[in-house]
Amino acid sequence: MRRILCWFILLAGLFIPMQGVAANQSDDRMILDFTAEKVWVNKGDLCIRGTFCNKRGDLTVTKLDDMTVTILFTGKDGRQYEIERKPVRYPLLRLPANGRKKVTLNLGPFDGEWERWVVSSTCVFTYIGGSRW
Repeated sequence: MRRILCWFILLAGLFIPMQGVAANQSDDRMILDFTAEKVWVNKGDLCIRGTFCNKRGDLTVTKLDDMTVTILFTGKDGRQYEIERKPVRYPLLRLPANGRKKVTLNLGPFDGEWERWVVSSTCVFTYIGGSRW
């Protein structure tokens, strides 16, 4: 009986179409870009709101693996200082081809003051080829 069951499973496996999808990891800004819109302090934590943009029409971004945010602050006295932080928690990020998503990130404790800010970021993300997923 076992032998018949094993043969049946083997034959069924041959007739079921198998499709594999390989995921790739990248930090290419030509695929995924983050644009900051607002920086503020909430209950002692530095927060940033921005938009992730998938610039490719043939790839789907499935996960944000790592992100480093660099903020250049200019104080009221004109002095500049820079901080580099990673988000406390990474957002769920699934962006279809040419998609956009607004997110708010918590960058941890912060006690500084500023007049102006400029944000740059580097993202490491996972994506798969094919616009339909």
